[in-house]
Amino acid sequence: MLSNGLKDFEGKNLLMLQGPIGPFFYRFSKKLQSAGANVYKINFNGGDWIYYPFESVNFNRKIDDFYPFLKDFCISNHIDTIMLFNDCRPVHIIANNVVNELNIKLGVFEEGYVRPDFITFENNGVNGYSHMPKARNFYDELVITNESIVIKVGNTFLAMSFYAFWYWFFAFLVSFYFNNSLHHRSLSIFESYPWLISFWRKFKYKRTEKKTKDLIKSLSKKYFLVALQVHNDTQISSHYDGVKVEAFIENTILSFAKYSESGQYLVIKHHPMDRGYREYCDLISDLAIRYGLHDRVFYIHDEHLPTLLENALGCVVINSTVGFSALHHKCPVKVCGNAFYDIDGLTFQESLNEFWKCSYNAQPDYNLYVKIRHYVIEKTQINGSFYKDIFKENCSMN
Repeated sequence: MLSNGLKDFEGKNLLMLQGPIGPFFYRFSKKLQSAGANVYKINFNGGDWIYYPFESVNFNRKIDDFYPFLKDFCISNHIDTIMLFNDCRPVHIIANNVVNELNIKLGVFEEGYVRPDFITFENNGVNGYSHMPKARNFYDELVITNESIVIKVGNTFLAMSFYAFWYWFFAFLVSFYFNNSLHHRSLSIFESYPWLISFWRKFKYKRTEKKTKDLIKSLSKKYFLVALQVHNDTQISSHYDGVKVEAFIENTILSFAKYSESGQYLVIKHHPMDRGYREYCDLISDLAIRYGLHDRVFYIHDEHLPTLLENALGCVVINSTVGFSALHHKCPVKVCGNAFYDIDGLTFQESLNEFWKCSYNAQPDYNLYVKIRHYVIEKTQINGSFYKDIFKENCSMN
């Protein structure tokens, strides 16, 4: 990851597909061009276009037409590398097939594995498709060098919300021209409605969940934390056999009911970015009653995550980076999907049923975590933000 920075792209022909919401790809293209690269961009909807309106190509046909279109585009323009955000979106899955056929490079951006001061950039795939080593002996033999100074990014929620609003607004505004069904999520103007619900629920839960949060604080080292993911996260559909968050919730509660000890509790935390889209209160309540756990299962939304992790017996995730954060707090982790950090010695390798009984003896090897974290930052992370103009130019395709 770290070699000559953007100079590695000098003289290369790069193609950008969909990026993160906002102007990041446009800003990044200017840095690449300054380093001597030729940069091309394909837009798929008005949201893509408004943040990259110049020197770009608009694709507005059917998804079945994209494979031959992209292949011809890459051949005609001698593309060396395709760059994109999230490798599980429909158009990006097609792009991966083109990459393999033409034997060109693929650079994938994703939210940072180490948050909040980093973004992810990997060759060929991220998360479950990451090519990072999973053999423990690789990291045991790793020698750590001094880490570079990290620029603090700060809170990016307001900036991201601002960019998201205009992305969806312009996607709707010019929907007559583009094929919005190409997008992995709805681009209807009604997408603004869940954001309004989210703001309302945030204030609502702050008031209604106060007693529950106070009770959880009194249960230090008596509860397991279950971290939910966004309901339509492509990482769930691609890297989790259960496919849906609802299935994950039911499987987890059923396992806890059968195999946990009587003095243990389950705390299920909603994903903050899913607050306006999904509400699992009735589902969790019904399952808790059905399996005899009505007073042992809690459902919360906005409690401080580091505090929850520091006081938990263990953490259960699908493949969320919350699991990696849990390791930082020396909290035992059970991964139920496919995560890059699901490594022997770091996470619990037996079944979820066994986790409730063995978490006391499942402490992560913290020295191993430190080595893996160092490797992850060095090889896959860029100090910066998608939503602020902060970017340390340390990425390459090596």
